Amino acid sequence: MEINQNIRVKTDPACTEPLVVIHAAGRDELVERIIEAVSQVMSGDSTQIAAYSGKTVTFLNSQDIVRAFTENRKLTICVPSGKYEARMSLKDLEERLKEESFVRISRFELINLKKVSGFDMNIAGTIKVMFEDGTESWVARRYVKSIQLKLKEGIGR
Repeated sequence: MEINQNIRVKTDPACTEPLVVIHAAGRDELVERIIEAVSQVMSGDSTQIAAYSGKTVTFLNSQDIVRAFTENRKLTICVPSGKYEARMSLKDLEERLKEESFVRISRFELINLKKVSGFDMNIAGTIKVMFEDGTESWVARRYVKSIQLKLKEGIGR
């Protein structure tokens, strides 16, 4: 899967603020989405993540992400509208989202605590995570204590 991306960065020590210029044949949906993403990033409203579905690039708002996981060495990001692939590692995504309500529940999965509808701690030593979109996941045993601490601290709500 190859996606043509034509991004150039020009540095200028005299430039005091970033200037974004978009060269396109016209102002279409993609251009509008790029403008929106740049505006949000510059205003600090939300972290934008570039994700792919086939040859289509989509900019995901971090607050829309339900969970992200790696499978077969590919990062999958789940949002209510579907699943997307991202061209970064789970560790890189975690770093970009560390100031927000995301927490790792296993070596391969990161979740948004604001998208969790509940936790089932009935099974001895494990925690089942139930998301608002109806999906479920499990906390790996080595992450159970850190999740319990986060829940006691009230992080994510």
